[in-house]
Amino acid sequence: MDRFYFADTARGTYAIGMNWEQTTADLFSLTSDDWDDDPATVAGERVVPWGPDNNFPANVRRMLERNNLGPGVLDRKVGLLYGQGPMLYTDELVDGQPSRRWTADADVQQWLDSWDYRDYIRHCLVEYTRLNGHFTRYVMGKGHRIGQTWVARLECEPSSDCRLVWPNDDRRRLSAVTHILVGRFDNYRQQTYRRYPVLGTRAAERASSAMAYHCLRSFGRNFYAMSSFMGSMPWLRNANDLPEIIRRLNENLIAAAYIVHCPQEYWAAKRAKLEEQHPEWQEADYHNAMERLRQELTQTIAEVMSGKENAGKFFQCVDFVDPSTGTQQKWAIEPIEMNIDKYIDAQAKISRIADSSTTSGFGLSPALANIIIDGKSDSGSQMLYALKIFYGADTQIPEEIALEGINRALRINFPDKRLRMGLYRQAIQREENLTASARMTNNL
Repeated sequence: MDRFYFADTARGTYAIGMNWEQTTADLFSLTSDDWDDDPATVAGERVVPWGPDNNFPANVRRMLERNNLGPGVLDRKVGLLYGQGPMLYTDELVDGQPSRRWTADADVQQWLDSWDYRDYIRHCLVEYTRLNGHFTRYVMGKGHRIGQTWVARLECEPSSDCRLVWPNDDRRRLSAVTHILVGRFDNYRQQTYRRYPVLGTRAAERASSAMAYHCLRSFGRNFYAMSSFMGSMPWLRNANDLPEIIRRLNENLIAAAYIVHCPQEYWAAKRAKLEEQHPEWQEADYHNAMERLRQELTQTIAEVMSGKENAGKFFQCVDFVDPSTGTQQKWAIEPIEMNIDKYIDAQAKISRIADSSTTSGFGLSPALANIIIDGKSDSGSQMLYALKIFYGADTQIPEEIALEGINRALRINFPDKRLRMGLYRQAIQREENLTASARMTNNL
């Protein structure tokens, strides 16, 4: 996991960057970007590795779970894509323009109601918005044993548990993959893996279950699709570290570091007291005792001067005049200005840049992501125009890929029907364009 660790030393507290998402392959290989050039062996199977450590989905999951923006923005994107939910439709031409005619069909609906198709579609959208693809398992009906192909239900398998089996002919093409391996790839102690044939291959004709990988192809990659926010991942990691750094600053100091000046006479008096109480000690015993006293005093001062719970703190001491020299012996605590306010301000600016880069990588306008920058949110008209652009340009491809499995099943089960599954999204109009009775304020 990419984060900072803090070490307390005699000279102070130090922040050390530890990136556990990088594996030894990523750290020491100069060609770690070409991790899908050669197969990896898992449970005796040659699979196409997904990332330098064959664990890219789990790494993305851990990174998003630590981010304050990512999960919310992506869930908002899922909601916008889902709209009012799935519906059946047929393609038609209206005045020479392609159009959808939303419809219903009793036979198809009966099949859909026999399994939780809405939950399946939501899972596909979650997988797609994170990894630009999804793995679907086609569970066949009993008729497949006698050559009657029927898809009983669909299941969206977690991408973290799925890997493409390396093609037998070594062709580096997704179309050459004939099997998919399913199991735990973030815990290699598990030895149970299931091997499913890819739907459409000869091996899938008599199988009780088959699988398919539906994705948006990534440029330069022959197998897996990569997240659309790959380029924003460094910013995500930086944004994830900022709260931890601020928390450590609050815990370990108030505004500045200090130099504590301790009068020499104080320690001379301590030494004389020890010699009076323990005349039998050796020099090493006096030295060790003095070190313990210094450590205890240092710990006491540190507890008083640091920590946010110690606001309003004070330090009590007694000043005195050395009679032998006539000079005043006194304690002094000298602050060292560290410009923490400037550091925090710089980190806040970096955080705003990271937030902007993050939302851009997620492919959602800040107006739709509900991101408030410097206490300002977008106006209703800005949100409306952003929504229209999103619906007009950013929904068709995600919808086709997310619903590719269920539309493929419709073609298998109902070849004579021209029905497809789509996501119905109601058009939103400006309030001033609606009648008074239809406006939102009068329907709450």
